[in-house]
Amino acid sequence: MAKKKVDDPLTAQALALANKGIACDARGETAQAVEHWQAASDYADQHLHGADIWYWIKSGLGAALLETGDFQKSIAVSQLALEWCTNIKQPLPSLTIAKCYFKLGDPKAAMPYAERAYRLKGDRISEWFEPAEWEQIQDYLRERPA
Repeated sequence: MAKKKVDDPLTAQALALANKGIACDARGETAQAVEHWQAASDYADQHLHGADIWYWIKSGLGAALLETGDFQKSIAVSQLALEWCTNIKQPLPSLTIAKCYFKLGDPKAAMPYAERAYRLKGDRISEWFEPAEWEQIQDYLRERPA
């Protein structure tokens, strides 16, 4: 599949930095992935604040931080992209925040975010969670009005 050409040089640079993070993550190099995502985030903060790619990068950085166990920072960064991603029907920040709260031992705080992701993607989100977590989410959802 051919890569989409990005005409704006600022967006192209931010995307190049983020793509390095994606490549590191694919190789299992989570610490390096966070470094590249952070560089992309810093660049986007300076040059692209509020642009679509700014939110996309924040979503990716939040997910990368989850992988390294920096749960509090992951939640904070993911919150920045939450509404934008929800509006375009992308659950990554919701899933990331829910997973972080489970990792922090606070399933009650995880539930609104798991529900938000579920409303976007249904049962497909189950792969993000441990079986016991998914069971808690299903119980929570059964108790909620449709």
